[in-house]
Amino acid sequence: EHHNSAKDHLLQADFVRSIHEQRQTKKNTGNNNMSVGLEMIQVQFQPALDAYISKKISADEMKSRVEWDKRWSWSFDNYLPVFETCRELNIPLIALNVDSEDLGLVEVGGFPNL
Repeated sequence: EHHNSAKDHLLQADFVRSIHEQRQTKKNTGNNNMSVGLEMIQVQFQPALDAYISKKISADEMKSRVEWDKRWSWSFDNYLPVFETCRELNIPLIALNVDSEDLGLVEVGGFPNL
């Protein structure tokens, strides 16, 4: 995946949809839960992702709440097909990135600085 490639993110959205559909057809074979992890979203912003998936806020509001423009340099619009697919299918988005504030503390004084 290339962060700046809209085509790559469209393909990712297609993968998410396809995997979801396959899992739905195999409902009786075990756990069918799935989620999509987002390396670019810091864990402190998980509530914004949850609100977006539950249709309480718009994509623009999610972008604002996760401080996309401040904390990630790639185009939000390129990722939007993935976000919209997950929202449509009620697939949780999971924030995977460490909070930059915590990272800064560790960089200065190691883990004891947390």
